[in-house]
Amino acid sequence: MNEDQDMRVARKAFLGATALAASAAALAGCRSADSLAHARKLGHIVYPVLTPQMYDYARMMATIRVATPHKQVFPSTSATVQPLTDIAVIYMHMQFAMNGFEFSLPASQRLATLGILSGSSVIFGLNDAMWQKYSIGKRFDLAPTNVYYKATSDLDPHVSPNDPKGMYQDWSAQAVLKRGGSFMVCHHALTYFATDCAVSRSKDPTSVLAEWIANLLPGFSLVPSGITAMQLAAENGWKIYPVG
Repeated sequence: MNEDQDMRVARKAFLGATALAASAAALAGCRSADSLAHARKLGHIVYPVLTPQMYDYARMMATIRVATPHKQVFPSTSATVQPLTDIAVIYMHMQFAMNGFEFSLPASQRLATLGILSGSSVIFGLNDAMWQKYSIGKRFDLAPTNVYYKATSDLDPHVSPNDPKGMYQDWSAQAVLKRGGSFMVCHHALTYFATDCAVSRSKDPTSVLAEWIANLLPGFSLVPSGITAMQLAAENGWKIYPVG
């Protein structure tokens, strides 16, 4: 199988995973245990189609067109955490990839990494104020606040890769960002989960979505859709590594 075939297979697998994740989200996403019936009341959700003037198009393309020969994109469709830890799987995989290129090859090389958050994984892009206001941790069986974003080290790059308290053993979004990683958040997925949360609390979905967009974490940029960003990444030489 050649490189183009590998890329097509990876994209096909990711699109299949996206469909499955969307189905699962429709059953479990952002709703309290005693209000599952409200799913029938969501009605027809309008997913706004963003024009280039409605989001930071230049930032998206600058990230995607980065001039480095080694580029890996990590599409994520669910808010998956490593069992028995407070570690988001997407950040761990991005750190693993960068550690391998920087320390495990005969000559240290830079690996550009890009996490594309779709499905329920978009909640990783929200700050603590949103997690607390909308009880996101409880509804997704996660920590009460977005502990997955916060660094567990001092982010000093001048440490051993095996230092248990160092940046290279820090499985947080801030550690990934410190090393040059990037994150994009799917507007469509954010729309669905904001609407779902709004209905469960008798709020206006448009207002909740606007509030969520205004409370994206530093380093997380809004894109029209995760699939659009992934296709652009593939066209610009990024290797695809779906992480669920």
